[in-house]
Amino acid sequence: MKKLLLLSVSLLLLGICNVYSQSSNEPIVIDKATIGHRFYHGDRELKTVNQVKAVVANDQLALEEVKKATAPEVFSYIFAFAGGFMIGWEIGGLIWDRFNPYVLVGGVGLVGVAYGFAAIANNKMFKGVQIYNSNLETTAHSSNIKVDFGIVRGGIGLTMTF
Repeated sequence: MKKLLLLSVSLLLLGICNVYSQSSNEPIVIDKATIGHRFYHGDRELKTVNQVKAVVANDQLALEEVKKATAPEVFSYIFAFAGGFMIGWEIGGLIWDRFNPYVLVGGVGLVGVAYGFAAIANNKMFKGVQIYNSNLETTAHSSNIKVDFGIVRGGIGLTMTF
């Protein structure tokens, strides 16, 4: 009788632990955007590599892939800034009748290069997020475990279904 009681209490505690354990690791939702992808974690949009790194910090494989996106993201910012400055300078120069079309074309070219680096960074983040989400699915607990009162062989008792 004592062994049966000990076994049932152990199963009850095990069942309650699995039912009420919650993982703070939510999957990152990936939405297709016009250029690249958008990443959402909960209700928050992840816009930079550092934000994605903070979320996937516990998964080493995903973190390594996301870290590869840091350099292309920095290069995209640098080229976008330089190209935007050159475009703005030439548009502003139209007011004083100083316009150099070669500088404008160079600025547009730099912005194009920035989009290329941004696409590379986005692809690296996409791969890292896919790795993170796939690892979450393999380590998640089953959500089909239920502990209820029900009819058992000796009358009414606790039942655990999974």
